[in-house]
Amino acid sequence: MSTDLVFEKSGSRLLTLSAKLHDHHDKLGKELPGLAQLLEDIVDPDTDVPREDSVRRLLRVFWESETDGTYSSILGHYSTKEKDFIRAFVEDKKPATDLGHEFDDVGVSLGSREELPVLDEDSSDSHTHHSEALFSTISKTFKSFEEHIEHATLYNDETKKAKIAVYVDEKFQNWGLTVKNTPSLTFVPSTSHGIQQIVKYAKTRGLKVRASGYRHSWSPMFSEDGQIVISTLGLYRSTVLPNLESLPGSQFFVRGTELNSIDFVGVPQKGQKRLVRIGTAVTNQMFRRWCNKQKLDAASTLPLNVIMVEITFGGSNAPICHGAGRKHPTLSDLVHTIEYVDVNGNMQTISKDKDPSFMAVASGCFGLLGIVTHITLELDPMTYTAMVPRKIPVMQAIPPPPGLADEDIPEPLRIKMSPQQRAEAQANFENQAQWFYSEWFWFPYTTKVWVNCWNNTEDGQGAEEYPSKAEVFVQWAETVAIQVIQESEAFFKLQNLFPWAQATLLSKLGLYAMPDITDPKNAIKTNLPDALHFRRAIQNVRVRDMELEIPLQPKVGSLKDAGPDDPIDWSLVQKAWWDAILAAYKHKDTCPQRMPLEMRITGSSNVTMAPFRGHILGTCSIEVLTLQNMEAKWSPYAQYVLDQWMELKDNQGQYLETRPHWAKEWSTMTVRGRPMIEYLKESYRDAIVEFRNTLGQIAKAQGWDLEEARHRFSNELFDKIFFAGK
Repeated sequence: MSTDLVFEKSGSRLLTLSAKLHDHHDKLGKELPGLAQLLEDIVDPDTDVPREDSVRRLLRVFWESETDGTYSSILGHYSTKEKDFIRAFVEDKKPATDLGHEFDDVGVSLGSREELPVLDEDSSDSHTHHSEALFSTISKTFKSFEEHIEHATLYNDETKKAKIAVYVDEKFQNWGLTVKNTPSLTFVPSTSHGIQQIVKYAKTRGLKVRASGYRHSWSPMFSEDGQIVISTLGLYRSTVLPNLESLPGSQFFVRGTELNSIDFVGVPQKGQKRLVRIGTAVTNQMFRRWCNKQKLDAASTLPLNVIMVEITFGGSNAPICHGAGRKHPTLSDLVHTIEYVDVNGNMQTISKDKDPSFMAVASGCFGLLGIVTHITLELDPMTYTAMVPRKIPVMQAIPPPPGLADEDIPEPLRIKMSPQQRAEAQANFENQAQWFYSEWFWFPYTTKVWVNCWNNTEDGQGAEEYPSKAEVFVQWAETVAIQVIQESEAFFKLQNLFPWAQATLLSKLGLYAMPDITDPKNAIKTNLPDALHFRRAIQNVRVRDMELEIPLQPKVGSLKDAGPDDPIDWSLVQKAWWDAILAAYKHKDTCPQRMPLEMRITGSSNVTMAPFRGHILGTCSIEVLTLQNMEAKWSPYAQYVLDQWMELKDNQGQYLETRPHWAKEWSTMTVRGRPMIEYLKESYRDAIVEFRNTLGQIAKAQGWDLEEARHRFSNELFDKIFFAGK
């Protein structure tokens, strides 16, 4: 009975929840005081509930509850000052405009506070000045330097004055909680020299060594039990809960180190591309701020990037990450120079100038070259955008593909459209899909799609910081609310009665939070880096994520014979999109997808192992997400969605060369009954040979041994892909 309501519009579902909360024979209304009225006000067309108020009122529900202690429990994970911000916003009803000026910025996510190693404030000599035990929220016990085996004493400098922070048997987990292991040693170096010493140490003891940043990859790309992990990030000791006293922001990290430096290579010239050397510990947040601070001819930007600011450039480059826009390749395609520590502990450099034949492998090598310390990227002069994001009915945003009858479309999503309206919607979609930036979000079971497509401009007049400080604060508060909803026992009871309750509320609030610019005069004019990173707090909510890269196909003939300007058959993109929407409704009994369906149109790539390589016309990058606590129901659902996408065929009747995003979830999945890893070894057959041969050529040219490098820098996953049965 209750699951059928998922086929009604979200307003009806929210009113059903409200009616249940008003039931005098049920205690839920008292356990969640004020929630019924909030839901009714959100649905009422005559009642204006500003976004900020909706977030505040939702959190007040749990603050005012006499039986549900989730609000206090969640606050316990935050620092004293962060708690003060939340309480001022929720309990004192202080406006976000006031709090935003004091807030500085979103800090390290709670997940990263659990996962990243902890350093003393005086990180240069952390072991000699502090004999008391440090602790992290994973292991609870940091073994002080005196307890370490003496031969693990390594230094960041040649003078041996700055010891490298090191942890023994520190448990490792990634952000998505899909990878857990216990390396024998976790090092947190701050210099290239320090990394050299770690690799030499690993060599003498026959240990593998791999690097990690924020640990946002879902696939098993990391180090393994009993081996060595290099963490390019470490939190100050003061950030360890419950004694975090710093304001949120990048000051959580040891700053000013060689590994998070950002410098121009040469002098940037007006109107020309420029080179910027970046340490692999530099985060997107650091880089966004750096770009926005540059003035006149030095003002610079990447043309693409991932949305999340809580990611290092080492972490986004190694697995060949992407942004949005059909004209844009991957981040790895923009790499001009790679600096790394080889298997012998020597510093090596590969660049497009001197080693052009090596760059297609070196720029996206999964850490198999060695430990990358710096990358030099090709940047553009700063450009700007006037964002006009819209909330558009699902059938208009991305029209149903040919063959999908109206009666097969879930009833809440159906709208009457004349042939002319359908043609206009199709033309709009195809046009926007080829803009500078093209992106679509569907929050499960909502009736509209958030369309975020725009072009850039060199005209910076009127550009302002975006999101504003107040907006960033509200985005952060929204993630606190999501955490509370996930953990609340009272809401869990409501969820048991109505499986769609959590998905409905999160989707309604999620779509509600997105800007809807109906008048171009009110466009959001901002610097390109701010437009690329339009959401600042998404890292605070752990999610599961499965993404595929689907090659765009020509209307006529095969892709291998197509030219880059040939007309595109967009119907396959539409089918992939609608397959995912229909999957969400098919699984209405459990609603396993509780976060958005996202799609971006991206370009091709020249990087050897890029999933986008060979996609001459571009790529449909499409993904489904859910909350991390949906783990049990997520895997079969994600497999079902993947199955639908892998059935897509070209106009020759052949399966598309669709591949997963390397950093997302794929390693445990299957393709048409075969393990994914077998499918990938076949799909990348020629590329794997090219990759391995080029690695061998690099090894020969730079004086190291490929087989030794495999033993030092690979892991079980990459051994299976690149080195098994070679």
